[in-house]
Amino acid sequence: MKRRRALLAAALCFAAATAQAQELTPHPENWRPIVYRDLQIPGPQDRIYADLWADVIQSNNRRYLAAGDRRFLLGNAPVREAHALVRGGDKVALLSILDTATHCVAVARDPSSDLSVKMCPMRLAVWNGSSTTLREAKGCYLEPGAGAQKTMANSSYAASYTSYDVFTKSIRLGVILGRRVVEQCSQTVPLYLD
Repeated sequence: MKRRRALLAAALCFAAATAQAQELTPHPENWRPIVYRDLQIPGPQDRIYADLWADVIQSNNRRYLAAGDRRFLLGNAPVREAHALVRGGDKVALLSILDTATHCVAVARDPSSDLSVKMCPMRLAVWNGSSTTLREAKGCYLEPGAGAQKTMANSSYAASYTSYDVFTKSIRLGVILGRRVVEQCSQTVPLYLD
């Protein structure tokens, strides 16, 4: 736990330093697509997400090895991440959802497009000057199958969206699959708990 907090603090300090070099998130209230990262072989830009999820990624790797699957010895077992990052002054909030075969549960599937929605681990990390907080919950991950390339290009058919409500200081999440809202994926995640 101490190691994870240290990694998180380092990752958020990195995010905060990056945030100070950039402007505030423009029009945070507008819905925008969630950003996806493949963490199987993380690159330098993936460091913050790989650090945030290091414990779950290692658990996923161990489960693959325990099942006798040795295909991923040079990197991580299949693992993808989706996130929203909100910057404001000296504050940075990172909401991240991790998709692994061993930590997620199917919620919905659209066989015609080879897309599925899974409920996966979600972490909200907030860096506020000198303090860091971390909360865990569950969130939806829109996962494309092998045949979903064209469908994912059509955001009116399937997409994961996020926005930031300035007044309630909350990140809103939503998923569309087959041009329909996946109701159980509509979430409001407050940055601060009373």
